[in-house]
Amino acid sequence: MATQRLVLETITEDDYELIAIHCSLAPYRVAFLLNTYLDLHLYRKKEDINFEYGDVTANYPLFQYEDHFHYNTYNLLGNQCKVIIQLDATSEDRLFESSNDDMHITKYLIPEMRKVDYFLKIETETSQFSGKSLANQLLTIPQVLTAYVVDYTQLKSKNNLIFE
Repeated sequence: MATQRLVLETITEDDYELIAIHCSLAPYRVAFLLNTYLDLHLYRKKEDINFEYGDVTANYPLFQYEDHFHYNTYNLLGNQCKVIIQLDATSEDRLFESSNDDMHITKYLIPEMRKVDYFLKIETETSQFSGKSLANQLLTIPQVLTAYVVDYTQLKSKNNLIFE
């Protein structure tokens, strides 16, 4: 009897454009601005992107729009999550006692790009899409400080951008 062997030769990595956005507004306001100026229809997903860091859970906001006409999927991701940790009230190691026993820490989706507030991830099936032109359109929004294309292949934590 003959043995069949299947060879998988066409393994391709994810191909998408990643744009970093510096803007100090709340996530829903940034999504509204992108919808207004870029004619997108971003909506908040029911589930955010969740990561476990030991005993702390960080929730990063996720807005998505699927453009079926141009075969593009736009994902607006928050890069920062402020987490409140309850401290032990009986700890004697603290220098000053406080009635507020909470500690605020910030976790980042992409830790090597801490200054970036949001990422716009565009998954496209066509080669006609230009991330640079979209970044230039983002620069026309008055509330956006700066926007630029990021080479995601050079990121150490690029696996954090895989969420589906």
